[in-house]
Amino acid sequence: MPKQPCLVVPLVNVEVARRMLIELNALDKTFTPERVGDELALPIREKVVLANGAFQHRIEEIEVRLAPPSIDPHNQLKETLMLMIGSNKDLIQTIPKKWERLDDLVLFPKDAFLGDKWNQVIQEHSDFFDRIAKAMNAKRIGRQQPISDDLMRASQVEILLGTDGWVEVKDNGLIYGFDASKVMYSSGNVTERHRMANVEAEGEVVIDAYAGIGYYTMQLLVHANVAHVHACEMNPSSIHALEWSARENNIHSKLTVHAGDNQITLQKLEGTADRVLLGYLPSSEATWYPAIRALKESGGTLHIHMNVEEERIEDWCQETLQQCLQYATEVGRNWFVEHYNVEKVKWYAPRIRHVVLDVSFSSISSAS
Repeated sequence: MPKQPCLVVPLVNVEVARRMLIELNALDKTFTPERVGDELALPIREKVVLANGAFQHRIEEIEVRLAPPSIDPHNQLKETLMLMIGSNKDLIQTIPKKWERLDDLVLFPKDAFLGDKWNQVIQEHSDFFDRIAKAMNAKRIGRQQPISDDLMRASQVEILLGTDGWVEVKDNGLIYGFDASKVMYSSGNVTERHRMANVEAEGEVVIDAYAGIGYYTMQLLVHANVAHVHACEMNPSSIHALEWSARENNIHSKLTVHAGDNQITLQKLEGTADRVLLGYLPSSEATWYPAIRALKESGGTLHIHMNVEEERIEDWCQETLQQCLQYATEVGRNWFVEHYNVEKVKWYAPRIRHVVLDVSFSSISSAS
């Protein structure tokens, strides 16, 4: 075993010593600490000077073993960055603690690696993002940007390393392909995607009024075995992704894409659907009326997505049911609410939930 300089400290002081060495960027994680009686030898990069009286310690050449490769991506990222930023406490505190991985693309939050101090480090190290990619076992690096404030709610990812944002993501036995720099993909909706895979909708005709890249469309067609999905979508990049995924999952023959504003495309589907998905946030209310018209005269089911304050969820459900019944009356449908259910998908913001109201309507005349 090679001999390396180590800081030797009593076992009771190990954690304090370790934190101090990390702050000084002096802990050499290439090697494994070695037990020496009632002491531990911490490998160091250089001979450090600690404050007098910090704790009992000495520096000594000790035989140490090579450390196994780190498998914690958080540690790998931090270790890689600290080799470039040194002991700069301001930068250490802003090292990203979360990110999203899509295929071989890692997307950091919108505020990652920004500011004059980070810019200086990036300028000093031309391979800055290459090193991060290697540490994260990725090939491309991106930074999230605010979702566009328009009807398309398009992604605005900034690609920092790589030439494009096309990714292929596997989920629940399906594959989704899309350009992450142009369209939004929400990993947080996984429970709702999988719920759609298990709804009892075999043989139904479904309208996905905000289809996107096919989050729910693919699950319904492949796993729930619906007869056909009419997918309404206005973003050309999302439509490209939707059609690509339909071919890859071999369900393109059961999918019709309606490009354009769903306020217009839904009019052409009046009275055709057993089920309509209204998966738009923060509110899908603008589409409730055309969705009611799109259901068959005998009734059907709506899945209404909405952001709602936690304390108002039950009141919102009742208000929504009444509003939908009013719309049904306006278009000549004599319906009643057969049953309803509310799903709490995730927290959208403090006190605000992304919820889905499932409501099934039946014709009073057919029930009698």
